[in-house]
Amino acid sequence: MADVAHDPDETAFLLEVSTRLSEAAKSGAPLEVMLVVRGRIEPVPRKNGHRWRLRTTRGHVVTFRPEFVVAFNGAGGKTRP
Repeated sequence: MADVAHDPDETAFLLEVSTRLSEAAKSGAPLEVMLVVRGRIEPVPRKNGHRWRLRTTRGHVVTFRPEFVVAFNGAGGKTRP
């Protein structure tokens, strides 16, 4: 993972992303966002279906329904450092 405080290119990219997301939020128009998140996955059972929880190595959590997944990688029993 890049150290944003010391990488001017990464800082510029994150500023661009934040600007575009802010513009989309102001317009109220639908937005399609594709995220890549690496972490450990676990099921979250619910009354009206199923959700998944992905916890990153930094402790951040993303919860989502399976219909939002368009691709995945890394399942196969091997763990990465």
